[in-house]
Amino acid sequence: MTDSTQAQYNKFSGLSSLSYSCIEYLIDNEEMLWKLLKYNDADSWNRDNLTSAEKSALVYDGSPNETDYRVFMDIGADNSWTEEACILRVSPVTVIPTNHINGTISMAFEVYCHYRSNHLSNYKTKIDYATQRIIEIMNGAEIDDVGRLFFDSRISACRSTVIGSIPFKGRGTIFCNNALGS
Repeated sequence: MTDSTQAQYNKFSGLSSLSYSCIEYLIDNEEMLWKLLKYNDADSWNRDNLTSAEKSALVYDGSPNETDYRVFMDIGADNSWTEEACILRVSPVTVIPTNHINGTISMAFEVYCHYRSNHLSNYKTKIDYATQRIIEIMNGAEIDDVGRLFFDSRISACRSTVIGSIPFKGRGTIFCNNALGS
């Protein structure tokens, strides 16, 4: 006999899709971040917008040469990376069940930049400019499979902090959401 209450339990069934859902949202709703990721020069902020196909081509697909890509679906900097580039890593960092139906999921958006390509000609840094854009676009955004993300100090996991070390330093920004049963 099957347990009819089993269906009420949160399975967090979208967990494996969370990173890509956030990246898809950025592809459809953001321009500046993609220019900062694609171009390594100080004028990257002042380039033409990328097409959806150009943005998608920057998302890592498991190919052997990681340095051809700028967006990854996991956390942490790869110590073997030597190319002067700016990269974004998007990944769930915590899945906390509040009870058997509801929970909280925290998503990390980590921006790493090689120190030689971090400064822009508009007197900003790629790390801070990219982080600013991520907060502006993702705070309050309703993301497929994720729900509404928020950046709120009342939730202890939500924060933005310095990460990495030279030559790749960065900023990790953590958003939270309330994961209702699925």
